[in-house]
Amino acid sequence: MNTQETIGFIGLGLMGRAFSRNLIEDGYRLVGADPVPAAQEAFKEIGGEVLASPKEVAEAADFVFISVPNSKISLECARGENGYLSADPAKKPRAVVDTTTADPDDTREMARLCAERGFDFMEACVSGNSENVKNRSGLFLVGGEERTHALVKDIFARLLSDQIHCGAAGDGATMKVLINYLTCLQRCAIAETLRMGLRAGVKGELLLDAFMRSAADSRQLRNRGPRMVSGDFSNPVSTLDVLTKDIKLGLALGESVSANMPLGDLCLPFYTEGQELGFGALDSAAVYKVFEHREGNGG
Repeated sequence: MNTQETIGFIGLGLMGRAFSRNLIEDGYRLVGADPVPAAQEAFKEIGGEVLASPKEVAEAADFVFISVPNSKISLECARGENGYLSADPAKKPRAVVDTTTADPDDTREMARLCAERGFDFMEACVSGNSENVKNRSGLFLVGGEERTHALVKDIFARLLSDQIHCGAAGDGATMKVLINYLTCLQRCAIAETLRMGLRAGVKGELLLDAFMRSAADSRQLRNRGPRMVSGDFSNPVSTLDVLTKDIKLGLALGESVSANMPLGDLCLPFYTEGQELGFGALDSAAVYKVFEHREGNGG
C-alpha cells in the first residue's frame, strides 16, 4: 500500500511501537512523541519521525493514536500548552483515538474535553499484548460516536484482527477493565494450581500437557503456564506492574457498582507483593514467584 496519510502516536512504548511498525509497513507516514529518549530512538529506528510534544503530533497527523501507561497520563497529554488539544484548529487531526487501558471515568472526561475543543474522539482499548499487536492479532474495544468509528474502522482493521463497538466513550474502557480483571484472577489460579501439582510430585511438563488437553485449558494457561514452569519471566509481553494496575482498576470498578469481589481481594496482595519483591518489570506470569516466595517463608 502507498498512502499519503500521516498517523501520529503519543506514547512510543511497546504497544505504540508495535502499532507504528505495522503502519509504516503499510505505507503510512508515522510521527510520534514520548518523553523517554530510548523510546524515541527505537521509534526512529523503525522509520518514525519524533516530534517534541503531543501538540506537534496533533498538528502534523491526520489521525492521532494515544498509547500511554494509564489514563491519568493520557489526560495530561491532552491538557496544557503542549497538549494535543492546544493544536491549531486549522491543523487538528480528523480523529483522536486513545488505546490506553483506562479508568472509564477518565475516558469520559477525555471525550468531554475533546468535544469542547471540536476534536472527534474514540477510545479503542486493546485486548491483547504487544506480541499480539506485532502479529496484528487482537481485539479493539471501541467506544464513541458511530460517525467517528466510521472514520477509523479501516485503520483498526489493518492493526488488529477484530473490533467491537461497545457503545459510548467509556464503555470500551469498562469492557477492557472487566477482561483484564478476569485475566488477573486467572494468572493467580494457574500459579496456585501449578505450585500445588509440583509440590505433589507431578512434573511441570506433564501438568501443562494434561491441563491443555482437558477442561482446564485456556489462553492464559497456554500463554503463562510455560513461563511459570520454566521460570523464565524475561522479555515480557505484559509486566507484573501493568497487571497490578489492571486488577486495581477492576476492584475500583467493582466498588463503584457495589459488586462482591472476594476473589479480587484475595488476588491483589499477590501482585502488590510481587512489586515489593522487585518483580514488577518481569512478565506478569511472575506472580507465580510470589507463591514460591510465600512457600519458602512459610506463608
